[in-house]
Amino acid sequence: MAKTKVLLPLAALLLAACNNLPGLQPKPFTGTLDLPSPLQTVAPGGQVQVPVRVAFNDSRVASVTLTVRLADPCAKGTSYCPGWDASRYPGVSHPTESYTLTPASPSATLTFQVDSAAPPQGPFKYELVLSGRDASGKVWEEVVPFYLRILRPGETSAMEYWNFWRDYMGYAPVREDPEWSFKAWLHGRYLAMNADRNPFGHDEDLSYPFSSPEGREAGRRGNVGGGYEVVPSSTPADQVPWPVESRLFNGWVALPFHRLGMIFPLTSAGGFGLYRDRVPYSGYSGWDLLRNVSTLPISESNNPNPASGFQLFPVPDKVVPVNPTYYYEWPSPTEPCAHPDQNPDPPYLSHPGLDWTQQPYGLPLSISMFAPGPNDTRVLQARLVRLSDGQELPVCGYGSLQFWNQDAFARDWGKSILKGYSSVFVVPRYPLDPGEAYRAEVRAVFGGTEKTFIWSFRVAPQDDLFPLRLSP
Repeated sequence: MAKTKVLLPLAALLLAACNNLPGLQPKPFTGTLDLPSPLQTVAPGGQVQVPVRVAFNDSRVASVTLTVRLADPCAKGTSYCPGWDASRYPGVSHPTESYTLTPASPSATLTFQVDSAAPPQGPFKYELVLSGRDASGKVWEEVVPFYLRILRPGETSAMEYWNFWRDYMGYAPVREDPEWSFKAWLHGRYLAMNADRNPFGHDEDLSYPFSSPEGREAGRRGNVGGGYEVVPSSTPADQVPWPVESRLFNGWVALPFHRLGMIFPLTSAGGFGLYRDRVPYSGYSGWDLLRNVSTLPISESNNPNPASGFQLFPVPDKVVPVNPTYYYEWPSPTEPCAHPDQNPDPPYLSHPGLDWTQQPYGLPLSISMFAPGPNDTRVLQARLVRLSDGQELPVCGYGSLQFWNQDAFARDWGKSILKGYSSVFVVPRYPLDPGEAYRAEVRAVFGGTEKTFIWSFRVAPQDDLFPLRLSP
């Protein structure tokens, strides 16, 4: 009891002292958006109204000034961005005047106008800046973030497709974190602007133009994909054949290494950023260049998804709506199969001697064990049978211990992904048939656990398959 009487006064004194620190001084005013989300979507040619409201927490503050600025490394001068218009985001006009807000008139509505020729992309990030002085004359600044994504009318966003796949897996949806989406857009711009340097997609060289710590963070944590289209320069913007976000996203689910993060059960928040631009192409009419990134911050708190057991893809007894007949992925998921003699721990080949150097291949299967830590894995045996005629398809199966690539960096990267997700892959040598049902049998080792899996799934009919656009 005596100890309690001493500790309580000490705690009270410490709290009182902390409350007097300058950094913890209550803000004389705060700002909010009268919107359901700080991330808004608009179509080319449209506009967004953004109501901003100030709460005056100190009655002695007479007014605050509201301005808008780009939250962009190019605009802030923290990134070298040659040729970039730092006064506005491409295709969007934002308010450039200032607004005076008072206790009697505490709100203003900002208008963001999108050009009709603006390519769908984003999100862009703006800082809505509130500045004013308190009773002592000290200057305060409150920054409210606002994000703007351009999306064509009727187009389904990548985040909606992400949650389609979450529902397919039987998991809770992923919520979009707009800050991560903006960082992903920054990384996409970096990749597009440095395409001639062939930059590594999962990182940024901070000596390159358009690089930033924010974009580098997105690259290191996310999936990366991209490509380009060449079209006549006279083509109206609304007729440019931009690949839709669904195709870009579904391509990641079709590819085994990129799939694992997208369907990881404990993912609860993430972002999708897409950079698109039209740039001249010498000797032709135009070069439409795009890059895109998805980031995957992980949150495990209060997540209802499973934390033990195994995850199978395709899901047992369900129809899978992707079936690529061509794909490219780094690290290559087929190089271990093409060069088994180069691998000291070769993959399992159901039909040894087949040529695995030529496309197309079938939709890869994956099995992951939910475990508290990484586990080395190995495939001991695998079969894939078409149920309509009992035909066994040639497959190649491997885990982290069996993965191989002639490039040491790609080999280490692939091994680390398979081990980190405690996963194995089984790749069919030939494309699966739309509308057909298959039975898979896989015997594999996960750490010290040997398991056998037998399950069936069906490939959607051709008309029900998601369209895929996968570019190297």
